[in-house]
Parts: sequence; structure tokens; C-alpha cells
Amino acid sequence: MLGRRIRLFKLFGIEIRLDASWIVIAVLVTWSLAALVFPRAYPELPQGTIWWMGFIGALGFFASILLHELCHAVVARHYRLPMKGITLFIFGGVAEMGGEPQSPKIEFLIAIAGPALSIFYWVCCCTRSRPSGQAGLRKQWV
Repeated sequence: MLGRRIRLFKLFGIEIRLDASWIVIAVLVTWSLAALVFPRAYPELPQGTIWWMGFIGALGFFASILLHELCHAVVARHYRLPMKGITLFIFGGVAEMGGEPQSPKIEFLIAIAGPALSIFYWVCCCTRSRPSGQAGLRKQWV
């Protein structure tokens, strides 16, 4: 990968690692939420609370990346492809396979697994955050 990797833990037998470059994006995401987003949305909250919210928001962001990559890995293992692990780094994450898929269909199913979870997660968040009585997503996002 890019450089130094830190082994965090194993999940479903898949090693989860963190590249040192991840620290840069973690700081940027935390800062952007705590300095730009949350103070405008919640001006009444104390600064310490805003920074904790930024930190927790960054953890949530990286958890979603990990789940996305984990979906790729789980589908690959379903088709008996060895998994070397998942590494989170500055540009997101990568699920490292130890072999090639046996067919284009299997490769497609592995590739689509992560985005499918991301889309499912987005739909769940949109439907949960919509105030009652509001029809459709258009009013909320436009």
C-alpha cells in the first residue's frame, strides 16, 4: 500500500489495518465538521461539545468506509477468494484480495457489494431524517 500500516483488529477473520496517511484525513474531517459545519448548525452549543461532535462525526464517516470495504471482502470470501485484509488510508479504503475472481459475474458482485451498502445506508438515513408529513426527498435536499 502507501506506507506504514497499523494493525487494528480482525473482523470476521479479516485483518483491519490503518495506513499512517489516514491521520491526515481524520484531522481534516474532524476540523471541517467542528470548525465549519456544526457551529453554523448549532450556534448555541459550547465549543468543546462542537469538537466532540466533529470527532464522533469523523469516526462515523470512517466506520461507513470500513463497512463499505467489509462488504467487498465478505462477498469475496463467499466466493472463496482469500482476503489479505482491509486498509483504511487517506483516500478511503481498500479490500485486498489474495486472488482473482473466477468469472466476470463474481467480479461484478464483489465490486457492487460496497456501493450497494452505501446506497442502502443513504436511503435509510434520508428516510429517518425526513420530518413527518414531508413528501419525498426532493423538498429536503433541494
